[in-house]
Amino acid sequence: MRQTITKSDKNLRILNKLIMNGFYNGYIGTEKFELMRNRFPNNHRLIGIVNDTGNYDLKFDFKSPMNILAKVLLGLGILISIISLIKGIWILPIVFVLFGLIMFADFKLKEKKEINIFTDKLLEFHKTEFD
Repeated sequence: MRQTITKSDKNLRILNKLIMNGFYNGYIGTEKFELMRNRFPNNHRLIGIVNDTGNYDLKFDFKSPMNILAKVLLGLGILISIISLIKGIWILPIVFVLFGLIMFADFKLKEKKEINIFTDKLLEFHKTEFD
């Protein structure tokens, strides 16, 4: 299930407050926002894209140089695995698959954690506006 946020003026103000208060860096547009949490090291970004119903769908991704590097390494790992299987070497594909599964599981855990942190901050600012 994809996490969504309602696109409203109030939420846009809260997103701006998150940036102004130093919790996140990034930009907010009418159709998309992109936020990166202020911490070191941080190679991830949170992206909200407007869907058909007018809400923001939240996505989690690597920042710019890392997302290109991840795709290149994935392609290189698949190519090396295919060549190794053709030559009859089974250990390299097994190592690449295990390493890939570990990296995928780590990425999914970080995605869940970052989206939860973001929604908690968003709800915290919602509560302070009502008080």
